[in-house]
Amino acid sequence: MEEERAYDEARWRAWTEDGVKAVAFDAHAPVGVAAERVPADRAGAVELFGMWVRPRARGGRIAERLALEVVAWARETGRSRVELWVISGNDSAERVYRRLGFRDTGEYELHPRAPGLRKYVMARGVDGG
Repeated sequence: MEEERAYDEARWRAWTEDGVKAVAFDAHAPVGVAAERVPADRAGAVELFGMWVRPRARGGRIAERLALEVVAWARETGRSRVELWVISGNDSAERVYRRLGFRDTGEYELHPRAPGLRKYVMARGVDGG
């Protein structure tokens, strides 16, 4: 979690190069990004990853709007489920995703670069469940 918090905008942009992107703008400046991809090992689910909102724009529901764009894209492309990984202790991210209907699946693994941290999967259907 601390590692991801330290990423600058360029690092977040590089991380999201292999998926479809949703970008939020304030006037002409980007203030948020989310990416989605269809991983081969997830039975056709869409994975939401690389969610980032500029610190000064946080708290304005930008993350929610970006996540809903990913859900809409999943629905439009015939997928039935959206999944994402949350690092344990990232309570603000978990609150956003829970408000949008994502639920903990019980699947987790240790963070690859911080073995003391767990990351876990949250998921929701494209029609809200």
